[in-house]
Amino acid sequence: MFGLFKKSKDSQNGESTPEWYSELQENQQRWFAFLEKLEAKMEEFATAAIPELKEIMQSDDDIYKRTFHRVYSGVNGQLNNIREKARDVYEEKVHDVYYNLNSQISVLSKHHDLLSDFRSACSDRYNEFENKYDYWRKQIDKTQERDLETEYQKILDEYEAIKNKFNCTQCGGNIVIEKIFLIETYITCPYCQTQNTFAPSTLGRNLQNIARNLAEQRTAHLYEAYEAEKDKERDLYHQRHELSLSIIHEKDKKVLYEVQLKMDDLEEQRQFAIKNVPKLHQEYLRAMYDELNKITPDLKEHNEKMYQNQLQYL
Repeated sequence: MFGLFKKSKDSQNGESTPEWYSELQENQQRWFAFLEKLEAKMEEFATAAIPELKEIMQSDDDIYKRTFHRVYSGVNGQLNNIREKARDVYEEKVHDVYYNLNSQISVLSKHHDLLSDFRSACSDRYNEFENKYDYWRKQIDKTQERDLETEYQKILDEYEAIKNKFNCTQCGGNIVIEKIFLIETYITCPYCQTQNTFAPSTLGRNLQNIARNLAEQRTAHLYEAYEAEKDKERDLYHQRHELSLSIIHEKDKKVLYEVQLKMDDLEEQRQFAIKNVPKLHQEYLRAMYDELNKITPDLKEHNEKMYQNQLQYL
């Protein structure tokens, strides 16, 4: 396939290189150019889709946002198609080529590094593409974010408007709606004791659907602090590991001592982070469920059971 056992002279240093190397270089250049075109296409598509999705989210009066989710699903599908094209070409032009040659070239060959460098360069470039894909996917995901505070305020405003306008079906007496109900509820008339069925509006029923997300939005800063501490622990571990690798062949005792001090300090910070992560997680959960109880007080018992259940996994 690549003229594996033929050799040619490198014009710059006069060293003999296998003929397949020029084809390998051509594959790499084509792979890089292909990804560059895909990235441009992906950016063009995403930058056009994002404002459209935001507009649909804002203008869609359906509380379930079905029109938005239909368009959102289509956008994600097209973005994923671009990703699949990159994956397919990588498998054919990089992965398969590498393993085909690798099966024919001894790892002891002085040319094996050329093959390894090819795979590393192509894989690194592929990872760059994946990072850009992740970036645009996250930007598109953000269009799902709703202004839940505004939606919640609409529910409160509606409640204020109707709470004194419900009348008994039997005697016509006014019945005050004491709170926001999430489901149909029997309310006793204070005058004739008749059981009246109060059915909340679609807007009122939706409170149960947005309550958890609203509570999470209100406590997002605590969740971010918890996530940052988790990332810090992993980062400290990798820093310490890199230092330990750097002194494997070190003979200088002074250098070894100084590096060990740094490693000990990093480990101390890491152990603190390990202990702090569950504390921050619990702090977030407690605050989030407190907000949830404020939004849906009727569900407090259920909410607290959920909270206790999550504590078991900290």
